[in-house]
Amino acid sequence: MKETQQIITKEQLYQHLINQSENFYSTVYETLEGAFFADQSLDEEDLSEFLEILDQETAAKIKAASLQPDEDQVPAIILAENKGSTSLDLVTEDSEGYKIILLNQDIILSGNLFIEDYVVLIVTGNIEAKNIIVNGSLYCSGNLTCEVLFGASGNDHETYINGNITTSLIAENGHYTVAENSIHSKYLISLHNIIEGKTGRVIKNITLDGANEAEVLNPEILDENGYFKEESFLNFINNNPIDLVFK
Repeated sequence: MKETQQIITKEQLYQHLINQSENFYSTVYETLEGAFFADQSLDEEDLSEFLEILDQETAAKIKAASLQPDEDQVPAIILAENKGSTSLDLVTEDSEGYKIILLNQDIILSGNLFIEDYVVLIVTGNIEAKNIIVNGSLYCSGNLTCEVLFGASGNDHETYINGNITTSLIAENGHYTVAENSIHSKYLISLHNIIEGKTGRVIKNITLDGANEAEVLNPEILDENGYFKEESFLNFINNNPIDLVFK
């Protein structure tokens, strides 16, 4: 990623978002506060029963530790600027933990956008790319347009688009995907969660909304038991036309 990066505070992040729509700001705010910034410490009452069975010195140490926020769990917040990259591969190093990336611009890519499990990407603008693979979480204040939008199987992650989603294939394997406006796609695969267009969902051709993937999908993206295989699917869409995903 050809970019400039600046570490910012939570307050600075929210200041960047406050000028977006109320829905977008409140959605991102509530999600980040609940996932990363809420006070998870325990008070003395919660600990009292356990502390009573310990000696005084040990109890004091445990109490102090429980009331101290774990700074290692607070994600880094990065204000970044994409400068001409044709694709974005947003990942973390082994020791980094979660990372929140704010891109305060439209993102237009001829290649793919990949978001790793430990990355939360916030875009204040529109997104255009070939394929968008979301293992972590994606929040976009504008519209999203791509060939394939795939929400992977990471738990507690979501894709939230404040405008419209326009794709050839929109798919999820355990990932909540929502557009505040409408979803327009040629194909849809929804296996373990929800793909929601709040003002409508228009799927022109095939909709797989359940667990009968063996009846509908190309065997090349299924495992030996006839179930959707994420790795095979990702390899397939990078090397084949979208129409061939289906029988």
